[in-house]
Amino acid sequence: MKTITLVLLAGFLVGGALSFPTQEPRAEFEVAAIKVSGPDSAPMSIRRTETHFTTSNTTLPFLIRWAYAIDENQLIGLPKGLDTNFDIVAKIPDEKLVPGRLQLMMQSLLADRFKLRIHHETRELTSYTLLSDKGGAKVRFMDSSGPMGQDPFKMTDRGRLVGKQVTAPMLATVLAEQLGRAVVDATELSGRFDFILEWTPDTDPANSGLPSNIANRPSLFTAIREQLGFRLDARKSQVEVIVVDNLQKLPTNN
Repeated sequence: MKTITLVLLAGFLVGGALSFPTQEPRAEFEVAAIKVSGPDSAPMSIRRTETHFTTSNTTLPFLIRWAYAIDENQLIGLPKGLDTNFDIVAKIPDEKLVPGRLQLMMQSLLADRFKLRIHHETRELTSYTLLSDKGGAKVRFMDSSGPMGQDPFKMTDRGRLVGKQVTAPMLATVLAEQLGRAVVDATELSGRFDFILEWTPDTDPANSGLPSNIANRPSLFTAIREQLGFRLDARKSQVEVIVVDNLQKLPTNN
């Protein structure tokens, strides 16, 4: 299970599930500088201001998954050796950003600078459905009238996730990154809520590398039921996947 990238993937889903617009003109950054991460690079992160979009220490597989809002299981055909991390600084056009617009800009950047070419297929995969458990949700519901923040999730410790002013679809996205499988929200909850989720992250079978206070926590599936009042049901379903046809390991010149 992942313990870092989930915060980055969900951090921009403040409007709920992504819905990519199709209007013209093509969504793209005004200009973007890409460099290989070095010792002075910040820890792995994605940040957005009113004028700029930046990433630090992000890999190509991560950027592709973020751009297309998919999990590991839905990304097929990556070439080997994609272990280089990149820092990106991109200028956001002066336009009103609708949900998913930044992801479309990243898709264009990957196509232009890394020559990413893909096609879509449908395959039968194991996925999960997020449901309310018998006793109902145990999260703390909040006032949903105000604006949502840009940093709704924090991983404050290994296997400890804090959510503030999040929605059920946002939680499903975070859990999908943890599990490496698609998670579909079926809770029918429409409000925002806060929560703290603590579980034992996967390491080795005996969790010998974890402090006792972390190793003694429940599994992720049990923690979701006991602490949040939700459950995850596994199912086989037809899931759209992205197949990589072409991808350069290094970008073209800035």
